[in-house]
Amino acid sequence: MDNFEKVEKLVQKANVSYEDAKQALEEANGDMLDAMIALEKQGKVKKPETVAYSTYGAGATQSNYSDVNSAVERSESTDEKSFASDFGRGLKKFFRYTVNNSLRITRREEQIFKIPLLLTIILVLATFPLAMLAIIISLFCECRYSIVGKDKSENINQMFDKASDLAEKAKEDVVE
Repeated sequence: MDNFEKVEKLVQKANVSYEDAKQALEEANGDMLDAMIALEKQGKVKKPETVAYSTYGAGATQSNYSDVNSAVERSESTDEKSFASDFGRGLKKFFRYTVNNSLRITRREEQIFKIPLLLTIILVLATFPLAMLAIIISLFCECRYSIVGKDKSENINQMFDKASDLAEKAKEDVVE
């Protein structure tokens, strides 16, 4: 920045004449900050007003550390709200996943049954022992399970494939 630009900037920032700005810059050897300080000392520039902001309301003079207990309590309640909102988001994501996807049962590459995942979960929870027995028997009858729908379910489908392969191997071992 050349001297003319510095004078221009000082005139704008300090609201002084070109002559005063040039003289202050010459006395400060071109240093803008020193020139501004010199103008303040000469009374040609108002010193910046001190501004304070507080969460305690107008005119309050409370120490930053005087109410630590309430600050900790506010923080804990925020954490509880955060947990509740995270839980709510997770529940919403789970519900959306179960509505957008279905459980497909196939036997020898032919689809036998396809049921929405939400309904599957409800049925399994309502009839847990019977459902587990039916799943185990169906695995030995060469049935395969997979989740199909909008969302990617590769990890779950890999787990289902491993269970089906394990049942096939167990069946072969028993037959021999």
